[in-house]
Amino acid sequence: MSPKHRFIGNLIIWCVSSIGSLWFAIDAYSELFGFGSDIVFSPTVPALLMIPIILIFPCIYWYLAMRYGEERAVIKCKKTSRVFIGLVGVFIVSSVIFSFAYTSTLESKGYVKCTGRPDGWMPGMATEYVLPPSVCGQRGN
Repeated sequence: MSPKHRFIGNLIIWCVSSIGSLWFAIDAYSELFGFGSDIVFSPTVPALLMIPIILIFPCIYWYLAMRYGEERAVIKCKKTSRVFIGLVGVFIVSSVIFSFAYTSTLESKGYVKCTGRPDGWMPGMATEYVLPPSVCGQRGN
C-alpha cells in the first residue's frame, strides 16, 4: 500500500474516531453538568477528549512518510514523540484533577455515593451518585 493511501485511510479513521469521541464527550459532560437527581460518574469520561490527540500522531507519521519517505519520517517523528508523551501526561493529570474536583463538587451539592456498580457498567468503572430522596439503583430522570 502506498504512503498516500495509508495517509488517506488514517485520516478517515482519525476523522470518524474524533467526531465519535467528541460526540460522546459532549453527551457525557452535558449529563454530568446537568446535575440531575442521579448521576453516574466515570473517571474515564475525560479520556474521550484524548482520543483525537492520540490518533493525530499516526496521521503525522503517514503524512511525513508520504512527503519525505519512511526513513525520514521516522527521524522527524522522534521529535514529536516528546510532545506526544507530554500531552498524554497532561491529559492523565487533568483527568485525575477533574475526577477529584467533580466528586467533591457532587458531595458538596448533597449527592450521596451509592455502593455497588451502576447498571450497564463494568465493576470499578463508574460510581452512581444520587440526591438523598432518590434510592440507589433506580435510575429515574
